[in-house]
Amino acid sequence: EGPEDVILDRDDNLYCGTRHGDIVRFFGPDHKRSEVFAHIGGHPLGMAFDKVGNLLVCIGGMGLFQVAPDKTVTKLTDETNRSWFSVVDDSRLRLADDVDVAPDGRIYFSEATIRYEQEDWATDALESRASGRIICYDPRTGKTHTEIPKLVFANGVAMCPDGQSFMFAESWTCSISRYYFDGPKKGRTEKVISNLPGYPDNINRSSDGNYWLALLGMRGPALDLALRMPGFRKRMARRVAPDQWLYPNINTGCVVKFNEKGEILDNLWDLGGLNHPMITSMREHRGWLYLGGVSNNRIGRYRLPDADPNWCAQDAYWGARS
Repeated sequence: EGPEDVILDRDDNLYCGTRHGDIVRFFGPDHKRSEVFAHIGGHPLGMAFDKVGNLLVCIGGMGLFQVAPDKTVTKLTDETNRSWFSVVDDSRLRLADDVDVAPDGRIYFSEATIRYEQEDWATDALESRASGRIICYDPRTGKTHTEIPKLVFANGVAMCPDGQSFMFAESWTCSISRYYFDGPKKGRTEKVISNLPGYPDNINRSSDGNYWLALLGMRGPALDLALRMPGFRKRMARRVAPDQWLYPNINTGCVVKFNEKGEILDNLWDLGGLNHPMITSMREHRGWLYLGGVSNNRIGRYRLPDADPNWCAQDAYWGARS
């Protein structure tokens, strides 16, 4: 229940988290057999493999964890460390969300908001404050610091092929940006997509060098108007029961493919949300696209007609196993 993210290794095993705090491994190639790969607690969210095959996992309310191939669980960080250059750090992590790894091993992950827990995401949407951030954990030093502050529900993170930048999503601004952490553009942020029709969640690379993006919900005119009227939102929060608030349309499933220029190349829909409403993640693997959803009780699989049938993200990131 609640597979917010899914990921596959080079042996075709599929991993996902559950709301019970487990990471479940489904054995390839048919994924009919499974085991509890690790029990950490909390709700495992975004996942990524590092160079040596450790599974990195964001746990809502707990921080960033590592699960080794032998199933050993290690907490990497649950707070940011204050420095002379960043006195706003020195704080506990509230909602670690998605993660990816730079070529040199530095781990970049999003903290959606520093104000609310995972179950209070709707309240954060109504406020739409810049209370999220992208955080960097360096395993060489064991230090954790805020890389990009003041983001509006920071969500998906995906390394770019140049190894010097990554894409990241801000859900409540319906936008995708690119941040350069190395190279001649170091420290620069560039807007890639603005005004998406829905609220972006996880981002992952595709076999053709582009990016897959999950939209967790679709925008509507009433909520769009409310987000421009803070006074109205305050009165609604005070006078109306939470189950009657305006919410994103999470009954529609959508995945889009985009390139580095921000051009939309493809889109997949479950308009009625019959099989996969509120898609929060997708992974391409050997010609298939696997779908996860934080509120769903299933994992989807869709055959991509023009995809590379031999492409594996773990090999594409780190090279084939020797």
